[in-house]
Amino acid sequence: MDAEHETSPERTRRRAHARDPENNRLAVLEAARRLFAAHGYQGVGIRAIATEAGVTPGLVMAYFGSKDGLFRAVVGEGTGVTAHVLDEASNDRAGLPQALAHSYLDRWDRLSAQDPLAALIRSALNHPPSAEQLAELLERLVTRPLQGVLGDSADGRARTGLVRSILFGVIMERYLFAHEPARSVPTDTLEPLLTAVLAAAVGTAPPPNAPTEPAAPATDADTRVFTALTECATRYRALIGRVVKRHGIGLAAFEVLTELRRAGAPYRRTMGELAAAGTVGAGGMTQHADRLERAGFLERERDERDRRVVRLRLTPAGLDLVDRVAEERRAQERQLLDGLRPDERRQLRLLLGALDRTLAEPAASP
Repeated sequence: MDAEHETSPERTRRRAHARDPENNRLAVLEAARRLFAAHGYQGVGIRAIATEAGVTPGLVMAYFGSKDGLFRAVVGEGTGVTAHVLDEASNDRAGLPQALAHSYLDRWDRLSAQDPLAALIRSALNHPPSAEQLAELLERLVTRPLQGVLGDSADGRARTGLVRSILFGVIMERYLFAHEPARSVPTDTLEPLLTAVLAAAVGTAPPPNAPTEPAAPATDADTRVFTALTECATRYRALIGRVVKRHGIGLAAFEVLTELRRAGAPYRRTMGELAAAGTVGAGGMTQHADRLERAGFLERERDERDRRVVRLRLTPAGLDLVDRVAEERRAQERQLLDGLRPDERRQLRLLLGALDRTLAEPAASP
């Protein structure tokens, strides 16, 4: 047979890869994330990553240029002071503390303990090459973006260093070493406190004993804000429900998958734990679990030590669905907020945060 027309598994595989570049790139990122987390930066080569992803080493190099470029893509996704954080802060130091506090706590709350970034920080403690890699990463992803907002003056550099130290200290205490009491403080409690500390660091906190405007009694017009909030929440849930429905499941079922995703690897919870988290009522949990299991988005696992305990575990297909819908959801949310000016978005975020803290106070309970 003519060699030019000869078919082989390798040639077929390469042709298939060539037709699906985006999925190939995602496969490389996922493979690299797993291997870097398991073996560290020094212990993984391009060939091993390519084999794990089912592509050629040349394709990996074509996408990322080098192992260092690939590592940056893996660790840098959603890490540091990203463009999204700066957009939330409107590139203004007044909005920076809350945007930083929210983005860091949200990301690390969802971050797996085996994430490459966590592995890099741990290895940096006693491995000089990893320490250099981490220092370069922090310089590029944290220091430079912060200086773009706080300035490159002596004062700006000092404030940037202080913000870095605060954020890194929270990460080490709360997430990497899991020291108490930092580990157990609820995020809703910690976020406004961290925001206040960061506000002092960047220079936007009010001075001590600053006069404050006395609170005025609420009027009927003021209380109608809750009607508006309820209507907005209803319309928002309907919008997200339409996004989810395109993937063949309902919003309540998708919230089950989201809660499993939030649990971190290996993405599993008992039905009781899911119900306690307020995802869906205990009565409807079995029905949702059955449908999601038939669709291939989750599977049941029995505990090896107690066969009576059954956990729901997110499958790769379920994990992919949650991440894809989350991206569509973020796009919808950005579109919804496009009608507001940056200062209006920041003011809305601050006001809703203040209202949330008021609702969380004991006095607001029945």
